[in-house]
Amino acid sequence: MIVDRVVSALAVVAVVAAGSLVTASPAQAYAHNCGKFYGIGEGGAISYRYYSITSTYQTAFGAAQSRWDGTSPNSPGYFSKQQSKGDPMLEVRDGSYTWDSWGRTSWQGCLFGNWAYNEVYVAFNSRTMKSLSTRQKKMVAEHEIGHAYGLSHTSPTCSSPSIMRQGTGKFACSGDGPWSDDIRGARAKYTP
Repeated sequence: MIVDRVVSALAVVAVVAAGSLVTASPAQAYAHNCGKFYGIGEGGAISYRYYSITSTYQTAFGAAQSRWDGTSPNSPGYFSKQQSKGDPMLEVRDGSYTWDSWGRTSWQGCLFGNWAYNEVYVAFNSRTMKSLSTRQKKMVAEHEIGHAYGLSHTSPTCSSPSIMRQGTGKFACSGDGPWSDDIRGARAKYTP
């Protein structure tokens, strides 16, 4: 009888403890991917360059990077288009790819919490994005920039929106991203 009560008490403690471990974080976008840009700190430049990209996706990316830059000083760094043939931190392109997503952000690895070679690649899939509006294309670009910052996917609702939400749900939210959740997530990623 005493053993049953002890087991029951331990079960209650375990359930309460488990419940406290799965509570929501202060911001959905605090879910981070492995890496981040090295050395941008507060207000550092993130160089980018277009590779094999049409004007449609240059416009979408340009509007998206302006939105992220407009959140400064609350988000880390700012985007600076690289005019030379040097090696930028962010390479941006588009194409008609066989994969089904709108865009992809990739990197060569993660070393000590930073992107390997301090380099990230963003590709927009013109095949799957062709039916999206100009606003929606910009929001997809904002989402991919969030990945470049090191943010992962989220699943919030429009009552607390995040550009890092996957799929079409973010398109129904009022205003445009990045929203405060995204900015807090990026800042937390880069703040020591």
